[in-house]
Amino acid sequence: MPAIITSKFRLDTTERFVDSMSSDTYYLALGRPNAWLDAAGLVDENNPTTPEENDYTTNTTWEGMYAMKKVDSTDIIYAAPRHLWTSGTVYAEYDDRDGDIESKEYYVITDNNNVFLCLKSSGQSTRNPDIAGVVTSGVVDNTAFDGYIWKYLYTVPVDTGSKFLTASFIPVQYLTVQPDPSADTALLNQWSVQENAINGAVYNFKVSSTGTGYTSAPVLEVEGDGTGCTATATVDASGNLTGVTVTAAGTGYTKATVKITGGAGSGAVIRPVIGPKGGFGADPRTDLRTHYISINKVFNGTENGDIPSANDFRQISLVQNPIDASTSAVAATNAYTVTKSLVVSGGSFAADDVIIGTDTGAKCIVVQHDTVNGIIYYVQNETTGFGVFNADNDLVRLASATTGGQDITAVVDAPIDHYSGDIVFLENRSPVSRGSDQIETIRLVIAF
Repeated sequence: MPAIITSKFRLDTTERFVDSMSSDTYYLALGRPNAWLDAAGLVDENNPTTPEENDYTTNTTWEGMYAMKKVDSTDIIYAAPRHLWTSGTVYAEYDDRDGDIESKEYYVITDNNNVFLCLKSSGQSTRNPDIAGVVTSGVVDNTAFDGYIWKYLYTVPVDTGSKFLTASFIPVQYLTVQPDPSADTALLNQWSVQENAINGAVYNFKVSSTGTGYTSAPVLEVEGDGTGCTATATVDASGNLTGVTVTAAGTGYTKATVKITGGAGSGAVIRPVIGPKGGFGADPRTDLRTHYISINKVFNGTENGDIPSANDFRQISLVQNPIDASTSAVAATNAYTVTKSLVVSGGSFAADDVIIGTDTGAKCIVVQHDTVNGIIYYVQNETTGFGVFNADNDLVRLASATTGGQDITAVVDAPIDHYSGDIVFLENRSPVSRGSDQIETIRLVIAF
């Protein structure tokens, strides 16, 4: 049976996830210090494994995870695909009957970070909508220049742009309260747009049949459940009705037809393009079909000693409500080490070394050896096995060595309960190096 999931459903799902930030706790986690391998078991770092939707993937992600940091409400925002206005591009115009509008470039962001929605197009766009400046009510009418009509929606604020604007996505936000008069001008302008939005307005008409024999422009009468929409027709020298100019957008329409009288011709068919509930600009998330979220999180070295920093990572995951092992409650600290660790006396092991317990035969991969405090942070996987180290009798040494070893004085469980909470997002990447003096900015975009 034919069916669809509407953009409204996807937006609601996205909104529920964003709203869950107030009731749930999310951590961005780093993992997989060991290299990617191809089918033959050879190192192939340029082709990370594609994650699969199953329990095995969840379990192996936990096994390789070594650090996580809490995602704050200021680290997340709605997002939409980025379409930079470029002269000479043909943009799609908004059409309430277009079932494939999301796949088209029907809105743009300019070099000044102003976002405009295309209400009417006509071939190539050659006049930057920015030239008219910020217009918080009404439209930007460029029909005299290139045939385009634009609706200004909002400007990306400077701080928001610095954090979330990328080459592929633009941040989108809906203002729920009026900004303080001293707030960023971009926010004040967006609030004005939201307040001035006109519910069910008609800014464009589609001519589906030009008719014939018109000797003068016929009279157009818009009939529907709204009020105030008026328009005039344009007739060419061949007697065809070729265009419609909106003289008043009206308000409150959910359905409308056009009655055409006079002009001596016949056969022309016109339909209004009805604006969305609330009006263009009332909620830019709806205008831009925003069912993406963007997450930006900064990992700063060791995060004051809370996480390992001397290894690379190949997995980024988003974990919902992980459990703090020391409190048996949902994690609340800013950052956590996720690995188990060994306290050893002396020695030095490098990141990614495979080490073994001489008594138990337990193996692991070194994430980082903190030689100052004598702590080895480690992970285990199917290759190493999941043997348990023994603090009473074990020495630890390289798996390739046959003699010697460092005394294990303590085996410490991970501060986070593995497999607790839910992994709601996972991305595999080529290796990204970390260091105690480095800052990594992790940007994710999740589609709903």
